[in-house]
Amino acid sequence: MIKELRARKRMPTANLKSSIRISKGFLNDIWEDARAKDFSFFGMCIKTNREFKVDDTLTLSLNLEMDMGNIEVEQISARVVRITKLVGFYEYGLEFDKKITKNPTGAVAMNILRIENFLDKQAALFAKMAEQKSA
Repeated sequence: MIKELRARKRMPTANLKSSIRISKGFLNDIWEDARAKDFSFFGMCIKTNREFKVDDTLTLSLNLEMDMGNIEVEQISARVVRITKLVGFYEYGLEFDKKITKNPTGAVAMNILRIENFLDKQAALFAKMAEQKSA
């Protein structure tokens, strides 16, 4: 497994849905959709209009929709490591909780790996199709 975070290729996220928990209530939590930009086992990039600061800890919910079913990660903690302010929204670089990424045999880590593997295969297929189209 590659230890350097940026050395690991990040996948585009066509079918990946992500939500941020913005409020934890007594009876229910309030979640807000965030657009996933790229994804890897160690973290991801999201776009949202909600403002956070570097080192804030967010709770995310991930859902990869596939023809044969969904891969879900119900709640995962991530730390904000990078912020880019764009017109009308923010782009955040997030690093997943190290307790999860250091134990790749855990249930949450396995689902993150499954998401990354699916997105990797999808990106390879799209690249091959684009290559055939241009030939």
